[in-house]
Amino acid sequence: MKKIIFFLIILGSIYSVSAQRNVIAKDTIALDTNRFLGIDTFGATYFAKDNIFYKKWNNQEWQFGDFILGQLTEVSILNPLKIVLFYESSNTVVLVDKYLSEIDRINFNTITEFKSLSLVSPANDNSIWIFDVNTQQLEVFDTNSDKTIVASQPLSELATRQQSNFNYCWVLSDNTLSQFNIYGSLLNRIDNNGFIDIRIINNDLLILKTDGLYYRSTETEEIEKINLPEIPIKQFYVTNEILYIYHQSKIYSFDLTPQKN
Repeated sequence: MKKIIFFLIILGSIYSVSAQRNVIAKDTIALDTNRFLGIDTFGATYFAKDNIFYKKWNNQEWQFGDFILGQLTEVSILNPLKIVLFYESSNTVVLVDKYLSEIDRINFNTITEFKSLSLVSPANDNSIWIFDVNTQQLEVFDTNSDKTIVASQPLSELATRQQSNFNYCWVLSDNTLSQFNIYGSLLNRIDNNGFIDIRIINNDLLILKTDGLYYRSTETEEIEKINLPEIPIKQFYVTNEILYIYHQSKIYSFDLTPQKN
């Protein structure tokens, strides 16, 4: 009996270690802002302060702001050449270039197919993912024609978070986390086990819970807790497998590529 108990203890220890993903600490960058929004593949830093959107790169700084639009709700820098800004209170999406000059503006109150948006993220060069609260559908919307290309089946509950790349979109709600492809088809759905926020890394996910960050493999569905220093995580971003966490006017970066123990 003692041998069995000892074996179970050892097995539990092995499982506990295998469920951890180690990281390597990298640089720490000073940044005084209200809201850290990410670092792109070129190393430019994006943030918002007093409802103005900023880009900082190589000792240069650009900004975009329009107070008529209301509070800046969401920003996506997936494509740094065409950045997506969403202002929920005015139901408006603004596209800006790498210098934060306006390319296009879509007021969803005035287009032919009226939509009431709560979430927006990029799909490809000429389209965006949108979540319409009226229909509770995730849609791929063409920004050139101002028309919906495809739409998912209505979701049973409202989405609270949305993250996408050029091929897939993940939608988080109170009870589920769902993955859709560019054709609006549901690919995967799992229970929301305390998920607060998500980020896409390659085709996998980083998941924020109250006790820390987790790495979820889409292929194996295995979830590992990321072994991080005790830094409160409220604003985080990932680019090229580098994790960025903003806390107390500093951006901490960690290399996520090391394999688990």
